[in-house]
Amino acid sequence: MKASKEVSRRQFVERAAGAGIAMTFGACSPEADPTESREKAEFEDRRWTIGFSNASETNTWRTALREAIEEEVDKHDNIDLLVTDANDSPAKQVADLEDLLTKGVDGLIIGAANLYVANPILDECEREGIPVVIVDRKVSSEKYETFVSTDHMYGAVKGLSKLIELIGPERKIAILEGLPGAGPAVERNAGYDDVLAKHPNIDAVRQAGDWSRASGQRVMENIITAHPDLDGIHFDSGEMAVGGIQALRAAGISDDMLKANQPCLTWLDGYNGGLKLIKAGLGKYTILHPPRLHGSLSVDSMIKIFKGETVPKQQPIALDEITQENVDQFVAMDKPDDYWTM
Repeated sequence: MKASKEVSRRQFVERAAGAGIAMTFGACSPEADPTESREKAEFEDRRWTIGFSNASETNTWRTALREAIEEEVDKHDNIDLLVTDANDSPAKQVADLEDLLTKGVDGLIIGAANLYVANPILDECEREGIPVVIVDRKVSSEKYETFVSTDHMYGAVKGLSKLIELIGPERKIAILEGLPGAGPAVERNAGYDDVLAKHPNIDAVRQAGDWSRASGQRVMENIITAHPDLDGIHFDSGEMAVGGIQALRAAGISDDMLKANQPCLTWLDGYNGGLKLIKAGLGKYTILHPPRLHGSLSVDSMIKIFKGETVPKQQPIALDEITQENVDQFVAMDKPDDYWTM
């Protein structure tokens, strides 16, 4: 059974704010700041509970995110973790979040199902003094402490621009988009819109999936049947790309044809199965979107908040570009496709 809290949530926030002020003035003194040791003692001398509301585990990126959060929490003997899976249902996520608050969490990490689902909970957390870390998927409210994510629009622009660079400006392409309404898909689609607006002679076919291998295969089957003359294909995730290549092979497109850019393939993220395809020459480019780094940074940020430390409102994660030339730095050939190295 979870130990009773030593201070209320509101008292905790007030003390943390006060500690931040004391540290600001204390920086002018050469003497050691007693506030720092007091904060450390308070954090280490009580139990904390973090709630993680995951939008879903329908794709392996979000599974790896949850695993990373669990691994980071396990490093601390005085932190309990409660995890929920909304299965991509906004209604379920609202219920999940309400349940986590009922269970008395000290802080929430939220990977939101869409831009708006968390807003009522964020209002309640603000009233109750419960800190919130938003991870990966943007929300429309600003009532959170920090947002940990890569720049989805930037990644989409880089990925699609690379495809057009590789095939030329007057070609026919397909874009397999992510889950409609989810924050990353909204941001990435805006990036795709911007790129296509700059290349009016590109004929683009666009359909949405849900970032899973199954959706990549299903959507690619539909597209290649109707448009067998594609010059290039961009996938919104590496897992979708693996499924998409299965569909292309079934449609008679050989690996040798893919190596020769017939059609040329690019995608987003560092899904290990996709990295293996880049190493084999079937895919030409991806840009990293690391779930494990998202998870560890989210927990680390929450602990800093518990200790009364300041965290930035935005915490963008750097994006590494991956091609056949540098893929060996990222791929794990001895691991399964669903493994995420970062």
